[in-house]
Amino acid sequence: MAKRVKKNQRRVTRNNGESVRIDFREVGKLIAVALIVIAGIWATKKVEDVSIQTIEIQSVLNKVSKSEIRTIAENYMHDGFFTVDLGSFENQLNDIPWIYRANIKRQWPSKLVIEISEQQPYFRWGKNHLINKYAEVFYVGDTQQYTSLPLLLGVEGRERQLIDLYYKYSARFKQVDTDILKLKEDARYDKEITLVNGITINVGREKIDKQIERCLYSFAMFTKAEREAIASIDLRHSNGFAIRWNG
Repeated sequence: MAKRVKKNQRRVTRNNGESVRIDFREVGKLIAVALIVIAGIWATKKVEDVSIQTIEIQSVLNKVSKSEIRTIAENYMHDGFFTVDLGSFENQLNDIPWIYRANIKRQWPSKLVIEISEQQPYFRWGKNHLINKYAEVFYVGDTQQYTSLPLLLGVEGRERQLIDLYYKYSARFKQVDTDILKLKEDARYDKEITLVNGITINVGREKIDKQIERCLYSFAMFTKAEREAIASIDLRHSNGFAIRWNG
């Protein structure tokens, strides 16, 4: 009894007498896949053809030069609107000293929008660096115009600890009408505090709070003339401190 050929299938007889069934549903699937691939290639080509017409800076800049940004932006003007590497673009902008963070967005149909957050210095760090409010060090080269900012000196990686100490003890010294101009820490964690009135205070690495309290207590008893005559105070003594006078 002859077998029944299923719907959508056709029997083809070869020259050698064998018969082969063709399933047109499978052929249709293959054609559909091919069309999708072709459409994808065409769409990709069209995407690559969309060019960047404008790169716009939408931030008010005080420290960063727009010409520095334009110089970098020119390298991306000839890239495709959809294919431009925004990550690489942002990284190059972030290498500019006064930029804290650059964010670039695509704006249809052909514009890139650049948003810039500038660094805000809170401290000087060493000779050529500044520190922002996140305790991150950034390089600017010349820090002479920022001499009014407190100066921190220490081992790399200790920035956060020194900032915390500065804020803690600055608040205490303000109670006796002075403030900290410089805080220096050596590799052994011994500290040297320079006040705005020029007095240098040496602090040991242990029982810092107790040492500072002893100093503040004495400050409160000194007259203004006596304070002005002090050159330095060494708090690194177990039962007291040593004062060196000017002159």
